[in-house]
Amino acid sequence: MSSPAHSTPQSARLSDRTVIRISGADRVRFLQGLVTADIAALGPNDAAWGACLTPQGRWQADFFVLAHPEDDCLLLDCAATQAETLRTQLLRFRLRADVTIDLTGLSVHALWGAATETLAGETLLENALSYRDPRLKTPAGG
Repeated sequence: MSSPAHSTPQSARLSDRTVIRISGADRVRFLQGLVTADIAALGPNDAAWGACLTPQGRWQADFFVLAHPEDDCLLLDCAATQAETLRTQLLRFRLRADVTIDLTGLSVHALWGAATETLAGETLLENALSYRDPRLKTPAGG
């Protein structure tokens, strides 16, 4: 028997998160060489957890990277306090790569509980991209 907390979908806006958009023909090749995640392995709507490190291997920022399913871009879901620093770091390595790196102003939300697309009659996923936290194990059968 499931508890009421697990049967009712819940959501929360994560106001301390923001999204960086990386677009351009070289976006995958560019990011593949700079971050710890395997960007080339991402399919549409796949997500990976990665980090940007210094050449000495020191941590600078971590993020979730999502391959947009309908737009030729990658989206980085990162801490708002790290966004501008991360963007600036990535721009340093752009050189002649065909990439554009922009802060989007998109909001980030978390959803947990029952697997449903509605909460109190409202559609939650309209005009939204969703992904499962890639740090968690995939449930059996899913």
